[in-house]
Amino acid sequence: MMDTNFLSKTFIIILLTAVVISAGSLPVQPNEAMQKKTLTFSDNKTQSLEDFKVILSVLKSPRCINCHPTSDVPLQGDDQHLHRSGVVRGVDNNGGIIQKCNTCHHQENNAYARVPGAPKWHLAPRSMGWVGLTDEQIGEALMNKSKNGGRDAAALVKHMGFDSLVMWGWNPGAGRTLPPVPLDQFRIILEDWLQTGAYTKQ
Repeated sequence: MMDTNFLSKTFIIILLTAVVISAGSLPVQPNEAMQKKTLTFSDNKTQSLEDFKVILSVLKSPRCINCHPTSDVPLQGDDQHLHRSGVVRGVDNNGGIIQKCNTCHHQENNAYARVPGAPKWHLAPRSMGWVGLTDEQIGEALMNKSKNGGRDAAALVKHMGFDSLVMWGWNPGAGRTLPPVPLDQFRIILEDWLQTGAYTKQ
């Protein structure tokens, strides 16, 4: 009769051999560090364009674009209707001669009156109007110093990621939809977009 220990050892050796051979045929998956080291220029552009799509999803959400009209009237609500009560841009983006933005919009949200508020509430300059623009035109406006308030990349990150009025978009008060990307994630993606070339088209 054959030794059962011998059979067991033989089976284990065959099994291990099969595992080693099959493992050798599997494709090697590079880890994250390896992928970063071998990043090419075309990869940068691809990543930049993906970042830009995410950024656009935030900029074109009601919380952002409502205050970036290309006309003289701001927008309101998730349905982006024209601001009620005859509110207009005014010469300084702070409302008309009599009815200024801060007449109703104070330093913080008014939960009782359901009026949003944040420091320095005002419309974005007409040069930074996004309503009706193509995605590429919005990207161009972001990066063009003659349109974005003279901001370089660092100043753009500071403004879009930390300005108190911009930050209101992620704290708009009850009944208002948040931007589709969390603030901390938006900041990371914005910086990554700028570092990978700030591409807006193929």
